[in-house]
Amino acid sequence: MNLRLRLVATLGITLVLLWSITALWSMRDLSTQLEESLDQRLAQSARMVSGLLDRVPTASWNSAEDETSTIPSLEGIACRVSSLRGQVVAGTHPEMNDVLAVEAEGYRYREHNGQRWRVYTLVDDDKRITVADRLNEREALLQQVRRAALYPFLLALMGSLVALWWGVTRGLAPLSRLQQRLMSRNHDDLSPLPVQGLPGEIRPLIDSFNTLLDRTRRMLELEQRFTDDAAHELRTPLTAVRTHLQVARRVDGHQQDEAMQQAEAGVDRLTKTLGQLLLLARMESEDITHNRRPETTPLGEALVTAMTEAGSRDFCHYPEGVNQVQVALSESLLVTVLRNLLENAMRHGTQGAPIAISVQEAKGMVVINITNQGEAISSERLTRLTERFHRGKHPQGSGLGLSIVDAIVTRIGGHMELASGNGVGLRVMLQLPLG
Repeated sequence: MNLRLRLVATLGITLVLLWSITALWSMRDLSTQLEESLDQRLAQSARMVSGLLDRVPTASWNSAEDETSTIPSLEGIACRVSSLRGQVVAGTHPEMNDVLAVEAEGYRYREHNGQRWRVYTLVDDDKRITVADRLNEREALLQQVRRAALYPFLLALMGSLVALWWGVTRGLAPLSRLQQRLMSRNHDDLSPLPVQGLPGEIRPLIDSFNTLLDRTRRMLELEQRFTDDAAHELRTPLTAVRTHLQVARRVDGHQQDEAMQQAEAGVDRLTKTLGQLLLLARMESEDITHNRRPETTPLGEALVTAMTEAGSRDFCHYPEGVNQVQVALSESLLVTVLRNLLENAMRHGTQGAPIAISVQEAKGMVVINITNQGEAISSERLTRLTERFHRGKHPQGSGLGLSIVDAIVTRIGGHMELASGNGVGLRVMLQLPLG
C-alpha cells in the first residue's frame, strides 16, 4: 500500500469512527430529549384539561348519578376525567379502561390490544385526569426526527472524506513531483535536488539526500582523478621498465646487469609512486579525525623513524626537547609527513648539506620547521609546490610528497607554509595540534 492510500485509510477510518460516535451520541441525546418533551406535553395537556374543568360546578363531581360524557376520540391520543371516588365524568375510548384506569399520579406504561401507551395521571383537588399517547406515534415521530438529523451527518461525513482525499493528494503532490523529477534524470546526473516549494517536513530528507549525492559525486571524482593520475604517472615507468627488460634479453654481461638494475630502479619508483597515489587518494576520501578521538604520537619517536626511512639521519640536526612533544596524529601518518619532507629536503637541497629541524609550542599547536640549503625558489614556483605531480627541476621524484603532506595537515586542522630565499633552499613550517 502506498503512502497516499495508507494516510487516507488511516485518517478516513479515524474520521468515520469519530463521526459515528458523534452521531450515535447525538441520536441518543435527541431520543432522550424528545421523550422528555413528549412527556412534558402529556403533563401540560393534563394541566390544561384541569384548568378547564375548574370552571365546572363542584356539584357535578358529587352527583350520585352515573352519567359519563363521551368526548370524540382522536387517533393515538386518549383522555379520561374522573373523580377521586372513581366516577368517570368524561373521556375518550371507553373500551381502554385498562389503560386509563390509573389512580396514582405520575407516568406509566400500559398495553392495550398489543400496543403500548404512555400514560400520565394528574390528581388535582377532587378530580383525576389521565392522558395517554400511543407509542407507535411517538416512534414514527422519532424516526422522522432521526432521519432529518442523520442526513446532515452523512453529508458532512462524505464531504469530509472527499476533502481528506483532496488534502492528502495535494499534500503529497511535492513528493510526486520529486519522484517524476528523479525518474526523468540521467543516470550520471548527481546535481543537488532543489528544495524550493517543498514542505518543511521533507526538506531534511532532501538535504540528507543531497549530502549523499555530493559525497557520491566527490567519491566518483576522486576515483576518476585517481584513475587519471595512475594512468598518467604509471605509463612512463612501465614503459621504461619494459624497455630495460627488452634490452636485458638482447645483451649479455655488464650491459645486461645494468639494464636489470635500471629495470629494478624503475620498479621501485613505480611502487613508490603507486603507494603515494594510494595514500593521497585515502587522505582526500576520508576524514582521519571523523567521529573518533585522534591518536597521540611522540614527535621524537616519529622523527627518528622518518629519518631512518628517508636515510637522512646523518644530515639532520634537531633539539633534544623534541622527545617531550606529543602530536595529535597517528604514528603512521606523522611518520609519513616527516619522511616526505625529509626526502624532499634530501632530493632538492644541496647534496650533503645539513637539514635543520626546530620545534616549539604555541597556542595549543606544535610548530615544526624543516630547512634545507640550496638554490632559492621563485615565488611563482613556490606556490605550485603542493600541486600534484609538480616536480620542478627534479623529474626523478613522484611530485606527490608535498601534496600528501598538505592533505594530511589540512585534515587534522593544521597548517603548512613554504618559504625560500636568503640562503635557504626551502623552509617548510608545519603547525600541528598538540597531543
